[in-house]
Amino acid sequence: MLSLLLIVCVLCIASVWSKYARGRPKYPLPPAMPGALPFVGVLHQVLKNYSRRWDFLKSKAEECAKLGGVTHAHFGSELYYVITDPQDALTASNQCLKKHYAFDLAKIWMGDGLVLSSGDIWKRHRKLLSPAFTLPIIHSFLDVFNSQAKKLASSMEPHVGKGLFDPFLKLKLNALETFCVGTLGIEALDDVNFTEKYMESVDDIVTLWISRVVKVWLLSDVVWKLTGLKKKEQELVDTLHTMTNKVLQRKKAALKNKGVEKVIESQTSGIKYRPFLDLLLELSTNGAFTDDEIREETDTIIAAGYDTTSNQITFALLLLGAHPEEQEKVYEELLGVLGPDRDVEKDDINKLVYTNAVIMESLRLFPSIPSLFRTVETDVKLKNYTMPAGSYCVIFPIAASSVDPSWGPEPDKFRPERWLHGDFRNNKEYSAFGLGKRACIGRTYAMISMKVTLAHFLREYRVKADLSNLKLNFDFLMKPISGHDISIESRRI
Repeated sequence: MLSLLLIVCVLCIASVWSKYARGRPKYPLPPAMPGALPFVGVLHQVLKNYSRRWDFLKSKAEECAKLGGVTHAHFGSELYYVITDPQDALTASNQCLKKHYAFDLAKIWMGDGLVLSSGDIWKRHRKLLSPAFTLPIIHSFLDVFNSQAKKLASSMEPHVGKGLFDPFLKLKLNALETFCVGTLGIEALDDVNFTEKYMESVDDIVTLWISRVVKVWLLSDVVWKLTGLKKKEQELVDTLHTMTNKVLQRKKAALKNKGVEKVIESQTSGIKYRPFLDLLLELSTNGAFTDDEIREETDTIIAAGYDTTSNQITFALLLLGAHPEEQEKVYEELLGVLGPDRDVEKDDINKLVYTNAVIMESLRLFPSIPSLFRTVETDVKLKNYTMPAGSYCVIFPIAASSVDPSWGPEPDKFRPERWLHGDFRNNKEYSAFGLGKRACIGRTYAMISMKVTLAHFLREYRVKADLSNLKLNFDFLMKPISGHDISIESRRI
């Protein structure tokens, strides 16, 4: 009894100390996230749920939605605003352009590339790189998208009628190769073992950084070095930089070859274009980018370019495999628009209405970027609250959509039809590839490439899947970690 009384007294003292140590809030706070403790806030919850980060984040987003769309939580002494309200999410994402300090850990790899930079550097890079991702340029990639989609479908043939298999690695390899051939304008890297090692290194280093942020004692450079994790981090960075160096060397060699045209003409669209990497090197020649900036942006675009699309194709195939009626609707639309064999052309993109609805619904249920972590640099006024400078915000554009009735009947169900009768969100408020000014520069690329991939895959194969054992995790993207096997049957028989 005495021990229990002592514990209660300690907690009460800690609560009072914690309140005054943090100082009085500058503005009235929104409702608190349940389960916080004195001193640590929700740190214990984050540590406890480290291995199931996505489930934890989703539950917090849903709690926030039920509490009005804006809540607060402390992570140690740090104040966080959790936001699910669509209007406040847009406000916060547009006014809080600086990423959370966790992203600074990645600067050893990507420097001040577009994903990590802020302020004037980000604005300058975004303006210079945007011309490489306009709709006409993306249309010019259709030759590559079609040929790579057919190559992917062909690679799956050994699995026909053989039961469940994991398609994720093939999807990632194909997406990375597609990105190299189209956006970077180089031949596919022929060392598959190295490419797989690169992708493993991306996963490993992101996991390392998340561990460092959550286990706050690892933020000490001394502890980071003494644990041997600094050495492991550098080994992974060296592998990642090796990939970039290979890409840049191959591109520079190609440009020196007099037989290589600097301008490529798409056979499908007839559009003449210059690949992204050519633009980067031209900016370097003109003095707009330094050599370091070229490497940093190449690191950034490779890492960001393949993971999102391969993840989302995986989720789309799983959903369609578990919903055969919707899969048949996609198949019938593809036959009606394209026939059994024709490649996807520019004018076909907008005709694939139901296919687009399937992709949008998969993004809603399994968003590649379900949350945005930002630093609040100046006071930001939301509808009912003000976030003070020096705090942080976690923005969930659509992670709480499964409990949001504004999405129509059964918001937790896969219903592509909800996208056929008008958007349930303003386009500025709905985005699974980020939100507001810092939304992913390659989102149009991703959407069109996914349409083309599905068009070829689903005309070849009937997919079956079971979502009941699907497990997800979250680093900077949401990814399937188990239960994502599929089986396929040929439609040509």
